[in-house]
Amino acid sequence: MSWLHDRPMSTPELTNVNEALIAEIAARTLAEAAVKQAEDRLRLVLNTIPMMVWSVRPDGAVDFVNQHWLDYAGLSLKEEIEEPTRAVHPEDLPRVMEKWLADLAAGKPSEDEMRLRRADGEYRRFLVRTAPLRDEHGNLVKWYGISIDIEDRKRAESESRALIDAIPQQIWSGPPDGTLDYCNERWRSYLGLGLEDLRGDGWQTMLHPDDRDRVLKAWHDSVVNGTPYEQEERHQGADGTYRWFLARGVPLRDAEGRIVRWYGTNTDIEDRKQAEEELRRLSGQLLRSQDEERRRIARELHDATGQDLVALATMLGRLRGSIPSRERKSRKLLSECKALAERCIHEVRTLSYVLHPPLLDQGGLEDAIRDYVKGFTERSGIHVELELSPHLGRTARDTELALFRVVQESLTNIQRHSGSQRAKIRIHRNSYLTLEISDLGRGVSASLQRGKEEPQFQVGVGIPSMQERVKLIGGRLHIDSSGRGTTVRVTIPLGENEVEKNSHSDS
Repeated sequence: MSWLHDRPMSTPELTNVNEALIAEIAARTLAEAAVKQAEDRLRLVLNTIPMMVWSVRPDGAVDFVNQHWLDYAGLSLKEEIEEPTRAVHPEDLPRVMEKWLADLAAGKPSEDEMRLRRADGEYRRFLVRTAPLRDEHGNLVKWYGISIDIEDRKRAESESRALIDAIPQQIWSGPPDGTLDYCNERWRSYLGLGLEDLRGDGWQTMLHPDDRDRVLKAWHDSVVNGTPYEQEERHQGADGTYRWFLARGVPLRDAEGRIVRWYGTNTDIEDRKQAEEELRRLSGQLLRSQDEERRRIARELHDATGQDLVALATMLGRLRGSIPSRERKSRKLLSECKALAERCIHEVRTLSYVLHPPLLDQGGLEDAIRDYVKGFTERSGIHVELELSPHLGRTARDTELALFRVVQESLTNIQRHSGSQRAKIRIHRNSYLTLEISDLGRGVSASLQRGKEEPQFQVGVGIPSMQERVKLIGGRLHIDSSGRGTTVRVTIPLGENEVEKNSHSDS
């Protein structure tokens, strides 16, 4: 307005300027009144809501605290503004101030938990959140914050955790990504580690090296597919020893089916595993004793009883030859006695072979199976097709004996129960040795039609014996039975030495 100084103003011009200034002042006054009215309305709202609300200037000084806060703390606005931290628990104050000053300097939202003193002197826990307000240029205008009473929730959580810690079970939980963020005291004390050590993937350090790959793969598959998890695994305790646990995990889903959390337990099964191992040891000892007894009886039948019967048949033949031809009755009787002795010889030799085939020790599994199948077909009339790996080779003595017994008992079941006149034996060998014995008989369906609760194939004592034998050599036995027939399948992992030895023989 430098033109005001260039020449004197006329009365009309002066009047217009005054009116403009008056209008501008009036507008500003109205605007300030409107702002004040809005601020009063906002303060009324903030004082009315059932939550502790406050604001802080950019320099960190408190300039407003709502009535709910003042009523809780039993302080006046002046007292609170002069010393805003007087309600904070002395033990929490250093940590709270350190975090608040760091967030204040960074100009970013802040969140913390702290204990605040009530007017009656009791402290309650609060979740305190603060967020910055910025203008259109990004300049910090003010901080606004709220304090949420979480005392009841914290007490409920504390009681729940106390209950969980008292349960005689290891309990854990974690987010959908498969990491861990909580485990109860029983698990932590067993491991001798703190929760911070186990968070995330830290829990994996407790796994036995031999179990690690299997366990982590199974857990990864469960997390990816959202399926329940269950594995037997060894965990290292605080004393450095490993114990077996049955670990289970189940996903918790929301209304849309999304996994929101995993919950799980670890059950100590070390005593059960030791009992199983002892039972397996005793069972193996019993089976080995049984096999040795079979071998002994087979040898005695073949070498003693069999030879005596051969001698008897020979003497009966000589005696018949010494009787005159006119003594027809005597010669006929001796002929019948010699024929009976020869049948006994045949049956004793068959029984001796069934008890323990000498070819199994001399030539191995392939020769023993071929010879046994030949005799089985002659006795039963059942045609057995053989499909054996061209370089089956030899395996451990216990393995060969167990597989031979499976073949023996499976063919016996086919003869007794299936009604099939055809069977097939297949042996395939690579890193695993797989044995399959199948038939085209009645299978499970026919048994169920007869009102049996169990398939007829499983009536004899041979099935439990097969299962125990296969388990003792580290294999798996599976029986698949239907109206089209039954298949017995044995799968045995071969050691590196056996696989390498077999590959050399192939070359």
